[in-house]
Amino acid sequence: MDITGYAFIAGGASGIGRACAIGLAKEGAAGIVIADLNLEAAKQVAAECKAEATMAEFRVDALYLDVTREDSLKIAIDHVLGMFGRIDYCVNCAGIGVQSTREISEANAAEFRRFLEVNVEGAFLLTRSVSAVMKRQELKPDGSNSSGRGQGRGVIVNLGSASSFVATPCMVQYTTAKHALIGLTKNAALDNAAHGIRVNCVCPSWVDTPMIQRAKDGGVDIDSLVKAAVPLGRIAKPEEILPVIVMADQQKPSENPDLLVSAGYISTGWPAPGLRRTVRHITGHNAEGKGIFLSTDCGDHHRMMGNQQALANIIYSTKETPVELNGDVDVKYAKENEPPLHIHNGSVVRMIDFAPNVMSPMHRAVSLDYGIVIEGEFKLILDSGEERIMRQGDVSVQRASAHKWHNISGNGTLPGRMMWVLLDCKPVIHNGEKLEEFLGDLQPYYEGR
Repeated sequence: MDITGYAFIAGGASGIGRACAIGLAKEGAAGIVIADLNLEAAKQVAAECKAEATMAEFRVDALYLDVTREDSLKIAIDHVLGMFGRIDYCVNCAGIGVQSTREISEANAAEFRRFLEVNVEGAFLLTRSVSAVMKRQELKPDGSNSSGRGQGRGVIVNLGSASSFVATPCMVQYTTAKHALIGLTKNAALDNAAHGIRVNCVCPSWVDTPMIQRAKDGGVDIDSLVKAAVPLGRIAKPEEILPVIVMADQQKPSENPDLLVSAGYISTGWPAPGLRRTVRHITGHNAEGKGIFLSTDCGDHHRMMGNQQALANIIYSTKETPVELNGDVDVKYAKENEPPLHIHNGSVVRMIDFAPNVMSPMHRAVSLDYGIVIEGEFKLILDSGEERIMRQGDVSVQRASAHKWHNISGNGTLPGRMMWVLLDCKPVIHNGEKLEEFLGDLQPYYEGR
C-alpha cells in the first residue's frame, strides 16, 4: 500500500472506521484526525494509531463530530486544517444501524427519517464540506509508487453497503439510505473529477462491528442472513475492509465510484452480493444401478475477472463428447481441471456473476455457445453494431460471432448472472478466410489452461 498525507475519518471510533484509522497509521499516513459522536472512544483509537504509526513525525487527534450539524462539521474541518493544512483522505464511516426490522406496511417512519438524516444528509454535508476544502488545495502526486497517475487534490471515500445495490427484507430504511448514498457518491465523483478529487463508495456486506451487534440486540436475525448470503459462512472482520478502502483511495477518477466488497465477492468465493448462491447437484448410480446424488456443492473452480468486476463459476466441463461416464472419470476430470474458454472436442458450462453496469470487452470464441440469462437483464452487442436486450430466461445461440455483454440490470444498478454452455466446433470459414478467436482483455483469465 502507498499511503502518504493526512486523513480525516468521520465515525472512526469503532468498527470499520477504527480499523481504517489504525490501518492508515500503519501504512504511513503522516497524520489522522478521528471524529465521532463518542469522543472518549475516538481518543482511545487515536492512542492506538499513535502506537501503530510508522511515520516518525506522525500526528493524531480526536474530536467530537455530529455529521448532521453543519456547525459541528465546520468546527471539525477547521480543526483538521489547523493541524495539517490540508485533507488528503476523507473516509466517511459515520452512520446508524437498523434497530427494528419490519415489512414496509409496518415500517417506523421516525426511524426512516433518522436514517435519511444521518446516513444520507450527513454524508451529503460531509462530502460537500470536504469537497470545498479539497478544491482549494494544491495538487500533489497521486501516490509516489503509482506511475502515470498524475496529480490530485484529495480522495473522499463513503461507506456504503451491499444493500446499496440490492434490497434486504424488512429493512426499507437501510436499503433506501444506502441506495441514496451511491447516487450521492456518483454525482460527487462527476462534479469533482475536473478538480482532481476522487470520490468512491466502498460497499461491504456483513461486517463484525458494534452496529451489527446492536442490530442483533434489537432482534435482527443477522446469523440467518449471513448463512443464506455469504459462502464463507461468516461475516467479515473490520480490518478486512481496509485494503478495499485503500484501493478506493488510489483509484483513477475514471474508474467506477462504487466498489462492492463482501466475503463472497471482492475477496474470493461465490456469489456476488445480491445474487443467491447457486447449488450444484451431481448424480450417479449405486450398486443396484439406481440414481443417487454423488455431491452437492457450489462448484470447484471460481475465478475473479477484471477489477473485481465479474466472478466465474465452472459448473462442469468434459474433455470429450460423447462423454465417458463409466468409473466417474468425468467427475474426476471436472474436479481436477479448470478449463480454458472452451475445450477441444469437449464442453464447458460456465456461470458468471457481473457487477452492476459492467461491460465485457469485444471478443470471439470459436465455438458454439448457448447463453442463458439466469438473473437480471443484459444487452448483447455484436461487432456489426447490432444489439439485443436479453431478460431472465432468454437464450442466445452464439455461432463464433464477435460480441460483448453489458449488464444493464436495474438500469445498471444491480448485479446480474448468465450461464453459458460452450461446445467445440469445426473451423469457421467466412469469405474464404478462417475466423480467428480473440479475447482482448479477457485473454489473461484463460491462458495456461
